[in-house]
Amino acid sequence: MRWMDFLAVEAIRPALRAHDSASLLEELAELLAPEADVAREVIAGALRARERLGATAMEGGVAIPHCRVEGARRIVTCVGLHRGGLAFGEPEDGLVRIFVGVVAPPDTAGLHLNVLSRIAALLHTPPMRDALLATVTASEAHALLVRAEAALHP
Repeated sequence: MRWMDFLAVEAIRPALRAHDSASLLEELAELLAPEADVAREVIAGALRARERLGATAMEGGVAIPHCRVEGARRIVTCVGLHRGGLAFGEPEDGLVRIFVGVVAPPDTAGLHLNVLSRIAALLHTPPMRDALLATVTASEAHALLVRAEAALHP
């Protein structure tokens, strides 16, 4: 199992437009909805509910908003880059620039956790985060993530 099995190029946005946490979750839901086959509003609501339980921001300017949604066809992820950074939750070290959204069907708890673990492991190092933030297109970001994951998990 690889993270890239759950990330379509079309679900990568190299320049998020969001100006606050609420609009950020809406934008991620917009990216996730087509692949999950669930309405954007349903996903956005589930992401907001999950964030109320506890912020998903982590070290290094990365946040992984995630939720389980009834009706999702399968686990899907998206990636959004916010060039200026966004105050999101309680990051340990400032603004969040890399957002990875995850939506999963309710019956995939173990696999859902494995995908979250893969994402966190891949985005753990500053050089990887810097390389991702240096990408300009969705295709370029996807290719970088494919190569990095293959190197991390041959």
